[in-house]
Amino acid sequence: MLETFLQEIPAQALGKAQDLDMEIPYESCNQEINSLLGKTVFLGGKRLRPLLTFLMGQFFGVTEDRLEVCAQSIEMVHAASLAHDDVVDNASTRRGNDSINAAAGNKKAVLAGDYLLASVITNLCKQESPVLVSEMSRVIMDLAEGEWIQLEAIDKKDYSVELIRTIALKKTASVMSWCAVSPAIIADQNNEVIELAREFGVHLGLGFQLMDDTLDFGGNSQKDAHLDLENGVISAVYFEWLNNHPEKLSAFKAGAEFKTLYSKEGIELAVETVKAQAHANLDRAEEILHEMARKAKTNKSFEELEKDLKPLSFILRFIGRRDF
Repeated sequence: MLETFLQEIPAQALGKAQDLDMEIPYESCNQEINSLLGKTVFLGGKRLRPLLTFLMGQFFGVTEDRLEVCAQSIEMVHAASLAHDDVVDNASTRRGNDSINAAAGNKKAVLAGDYLLASVITNLCKQESPVLVSEMSRVIMDLAEGEWIQLEAIDKKDYSVELIRTIALKKTASVMSWCAVSPAIIADQNNEVIELAREFGVHLGLGFQLMDDTLDFGGNSQKDAHLDLENGVISAVYFEWLNNHPEKLSAFKAGAEFKTLYSKEGIELAVETVKAQAHANLDRAEEILHEMARKAKTNKSFEELEKDLKPLSFILRFIGRRDF
């Protein structure tokens, strides 16, 4: 599948995403922080967010050089959220290696994440675009709020479909939306197209998170296999399983620990249901792409715009693990 992916994505955008410099300039950063980040939250990863940013820029007619700070910023914010999440989740590994808190302790992990967020805002301010700074501030606020809501849900055991969707909107879709909205802003698109770009990012992000929730049940995940289970985090798959077992759901809401209630019986049905929800969001994202092609303000013909959308359409299928 990876080989097919590499063949379908324009080499220039792919290379730019992979070669993106993620080091904070030495004069403004303790070398130890750069080293820690490079060995943990910056290690590995698909660089999907920078790639999406560059591909959306290609669609809107914005060069990669103009988008580099946007691509770098969202990857740094994502990395900061990983650093903070690993502390909150008491994680021990990340992508098959030591998590940042395991490598340096909770205090330094939090400080490194904070430093990344400050660096992002500093870099964006240099672009002299208050709109971009405002958009990124919204993303950072959403990430913090999403984590807060998730922690409250763990304590109160008051999960619902709407609550799980809200957490995914805050923690995943907000990040993906930046990848679509920032190129639209730099391309000076009108508000209608910018909001379509935001909606595209929302549905892509929801689809991505829902599919990610199913991967832990496929045997190939590099995350701690039972981390959510141990921490009491109810993913979309676990909540679907609870809904399919009303007696377990009642016991859970009455205070029972989920890990004492859970069994693998019927989990396949829950996984398939969540996959269907993911595909519905990814299909909607595909529809929005073509709507943007009709309404975007560019010097390209409709046919050229449709051609530039093909790599983005392919990424949607790749996220959904289908049509290969």
